[in-house]
Amino acid sequence: APAPGPRLSGDHDCVLCTSPVPGVTDLAARGPAARYVWDLADRSGSRWAVPHGASGVPGSPHHQDQQPLWLAGELAPVVTDFDQLTKESDV
Repeated sequence: APAPGPRLSGDHDCVLCTSPVPGVTDLAARGPAARYVWDLADRSGSRWAVPHGASGVPGSPHHQDQQPLWLAGELAPVVTDFDQLTKESDV
């Protein structure tokens, strides 16, 4: 069974704005695309999350890997070291 989708939270006047399409669905149809916290003094301290996953490719292990973080309001490390990025890439 597919994982449950994000719930509606907030309205069009808040930071975590989500909204349905009236008359079409009561599920979240619009919302933030990402959350970022940039540590300008130490890039390795930066964090991020996207509503679903870091990959847009269905079937990829990263297609929905960030959804649990997003739903819990948590963040994943931002990796900016090129050697680490190429070493861990599965694409």
